[in-house]
Amino acid sequence: MKKLFIFCCAIALMTSAAFAQNAEKVMSLDESVTLGLKNNQTLLALLEQVQLSEERVTEAKSNILPKIDLNFNASDFDNQASPSILSPSFDSVYLPQNKSDQYFSTRVSMWQFLYNGGRYSTTLTLAETNLSQATSEAEIVRNDVTRDVKLAYYDFLAQNERISAYGAAIEQAKKEKAPADAIASLQRGLLSEKHKHNKDRLRYLAAVGMELTAEVEVSGALNAPSEAFDVNKGIAWAFQYRPELKQTQFQEKIDSLRVNLSLTERLPTISLGANYEWVGDQFPLSQKNWNTTINFNLPIFDGWAAWSRIKQHRIQAREAKIRRAEIEDQVRLQVRDAAMDYEFWKDQAESVDVAAGGDAEKRLQRQLRNIDTLKEACRATAVLEWAVGTNLK
Repeated sequence: MKKLFIFCCAIALMTSAAFAQNAEKVMSLDESVTLGLKNNQTLLALLEQVQLSEERVTEAKSNILPKIDLNFNASDFDNQASPSILSPSFDSVYLPQNKSDQYFSTRVSMWQFLYNGGRYSTTLTLAETNLSQATSEAEIVRNDVTRDVKLAYYDFLAQNERISAYGAAIEQAKKEKAPADAIASLQRGLLSEKHKHNKDRLRYLAAVGMELTAEVEVSGALNAPSEAFDVNKGIAWAFQYRPELKQTQFQEKIDSLRVNLSLTERLPTISLGANYEWVGDQFPLSQKNWNTTINFNLPIFDGWAAWSRIKQHRIQAREAKIRRAEIEDQVRLQVRDAAMDYEFWKDQAESVDVAAGGDAEKRLQRQLRNIDTLKEACRATAVLEWAVGTNLK
């Protein structure tokens, strides 16, 4: 394992020196992930949804508070036949019977629901759960972006090391005065690797959200994992950290709250209100009216619409439980599949061939196999971290 670490460091140093000279910017793994999360459009849109959900929580809280209105009305009217009442758009102000007159009114009103079957408190809880669900959706995309950036980073870094290995092999072949056709074969291979390098750079730039024409390189080393992984512990981590499972829990709670909200439509509501009004045909307004009112309302029949809504939400709640079981099975499969790849490539990386014997062509092939093995081990680690929902360190 010590030889493997020395081999990785040597390749990484050669890669950094060869590619950093012509690059406008050199990115580490952590910098790549940070930039990818910052620039991902899907994640940015979901973060806006989180802010929207926060405002809806604030709106739901306002339903519990009392409402206070201040109204001022000035009317010039001619009621020859009978008194009249303005439309609701003008606060339903009463105008007395007069041939022609002016009428002014000022009113302060306050009302508060004393009991509504828990409708407003359930609405607030529903809004808070929707906020948690929106946050969880953003976390799902955050994990996916982190995984995709890591995979693109490792592919790009490995390709850099392959090019460095080809360059060193060509130089060694020239020193050993290898046949011209052997050197030409190595040079053709180098051109092919450079083509792959350009494509890997393009995929990396797309993953981190940079301009596709940017001259950027990556720094770091392909360090193989060394720790054994406990699958059962990984599944437990996944059930704790994976936001997909939290999503199903939030959806079940939302469906349950919607059932409760539908049930409140069948319950009575009690509200309390008060008005104080100044009226008259000239200022100062000397006539005063006031009232306090308590209102009780009991819904009797709405054509069975409320009961239908209750049944709909109960069906959705049952559906959410079924989907949760499906996602739990998917997570178990993903963790076990990723763990198998992780253990396989960890074992492969621990047995890489770092022998120095042979001609330039043979040494190159060993180096390329070692680079590919280390790359796959790093990729397997990134996928396993995504599967369990947390870093393995």
